This record gives sequence, C-alpha cells and structure tokens, in this order.
Amino acid sequence: MDFESITGQREVVGNLKRSLSEDRVSHAYIFSGPQGIGKKTIARIFAGLLLCDDPHDGATCGRCKACLLMENGTNPDLVTIRTDGPSIGVDQIRVIQGDAVLRPMYSKRKVYIVEDAAKMTVQAQNCLLKTFEEPPGYVVVILLTANYESLLETVRSRALHLQFRKYTHDQVMQVLRARTGGSSPVLELIAGYADGNIGQALKLAESSEFSALRDRLFDLLPGAASGKTKDIFELTAFLEDNRENIDVLLDIMLVYYRDLLVAKEGGESMLINSDKKDIIMNNAQNHRGSRIIECIDAIEAARGALRQHANYQLVTDNLLIKLQG
Repeated sequence: MDFESITGQREVVGNLKRSLSEDRVSHAYIFSGPQGIGKKTIARIFAGLLLCDDPHDGATCGRCKACLLMENGTNPDLVTIRTDGPSIGVDQIRVIQGDAVLRPMYSKRKVYIVEDAAKMTVQAQNCLLKTFEEPPGYVVVILLTANYESLLETVRSRALHLQFRKYTHDQVMQVLRARTGGSSPVLELIAGYADGNIGQALKLAESSEFSALRDRLFDLLPGAASGKTKDIFELTAFLEDNRENIDVLLDIMLVYYRDLLVAKEGGESMLINSDKKDIIMNNAQNHRGSRIIECIDAIEAARGALRQHANYQLVTDNLLIKLQG
C-alpha cells in the first residue's frame, strides 16, 4: 500500500510527501484524530517509505530487503508499541530508549510507532521526552492518538502535529464500494452511520448482521427506554447474546438518539435512519432534548467503560437503567 491508495487526508499525505522529497523529516510526529480515521494505516505507509532503499513519488520500491521484511511484518527497524490494557507504562517506552541507541539494521532510519499514545502514563511520557530531546539522527517516532490534548505539553511542543480530518460522505462511499465491489442502500446507510470515519464504515460493512441487529434494536429500544418491562427483559437478553457485536450495537443506539435529536429540531430530511422515519418521529415527541443528550452521554460512557475492560453485564445493565431515566 502507498499514499496513492489513500482516499482523503490530502493535507496530511501532502505534508508527509513533501517532508520526504525535501529530506526534511521530523524526528517526532503526532498523528491525531478519531479512532478509525486512518492514522495507523498512514503511519505504516510513512514508515515503509522511511525504511525503503529506493522510494519514488510516495511509493516504496517493494524489492529491497527493508520492503520485503515490511511486507512480512518482520522488519526490525520498525517497532510498534501498543497495549490492550488501560495504560502504556514507562517500561514499554524504555524499549524505545534502549533500542534507539542501536543503529538500523537494514535502513537509514529506525521508526517507532506508539498506538493509543494518550494511554501513556505521565512517567512514560517523561521517559519519551529524553528520546525527543536528544534523538539519534536516524530515529523517527510517530505517536497516534485520538486525544491530542491529553499528551503533556512538553511532548506536544517537541513533535510535529498532523491532524486527521473526517472523511466526506462521498469519500466513505468510494472506499466502501472499492472494498465491497458494488453499491447498495445498506452501504449508504453505513456511510451515514460512520459519520466520516473510514474504520467505522469498514467495520460495519464487514458485519453481516448489521441490518438484522439494527432492526431488532429498533424493535426493542423505544419500549425499553419508556420502561416497558417486556422490552427491557428482551433488550437485556439481546445485549447479552450479542456481546461480540457490542460496538456495533452502541453505534446503532447512538445514531438512534442522534436522529431523535435531529427530529426534535425539525430536521426530518437529515435523518440517518430515514427508512425508520416513522419510529423516529413518533419517539422524538416523547423525549426532551436534554433527556436525549443524557442518553447519548450514557451510551458514550458505556463504550468508554467497556474499553477499559469493565464488567460487561454491569455496564449494560447500568446503561439500560440510564436510558429509562
């Protein structure tokens, strides 16, 4: 994959291509933007170009030792720091410090990518500063984050910040059509749900159950939120039976309440779930605007808790209580 294969993010890609062509590569970058917006993909393409022996016009040669190792995921001159836990500790960042003093094995540079960089503890960020302040000339560090402001100011000030923007609806559709080989009303719906987030769009498109999950939630959510016992029990069981799809279910809930808010403000033509217009319009009348916002906040809080590995049943039970008001 090269920069030419990327849809959107023209400003970011243009900046990186210029830095390569002018040989003005920074020792540290911060790629910021929502999850699923393409930061990791572009970071890996940039890393590949930095490590390639003979890159041309934003594309690697694909033949040199560095490229072949990159393709196999075994290039020792690229180190990725990631965690599934709640934080990235100082010991993980010391991996960069210890490795950075060793010269590259196959390339002119060594690249370090820190995913979810906002998870770095204060101690970890301060440790990273030592590499930022006295970097070997061949080292490039790329921090990926959805929350730029959570990084220490001293870290932010020593790195080049590139902000990733949401994709347009047409750009999302272009990617979806390329991946799926066609177009359909479901893809249009998915593009609306994704709200400019390519990763989110692809995740929904890969879910063969998306339409069925949405239909079932629309059957149960209005009644459960209004306190109907039967719907509450059925929705509780539905969430339990679909643990592996909880991200998709939370997305559907968020867009449902988003549409309620839009309908409340008279924006009928702007509904994402336009095929469920009657359900949306009927239920919008039963909610105050402030109450809809509380529900949206509760869903976002549930997502955050689950990402921090909180107890699934406690989180979903608490969410249903909050949705009932």
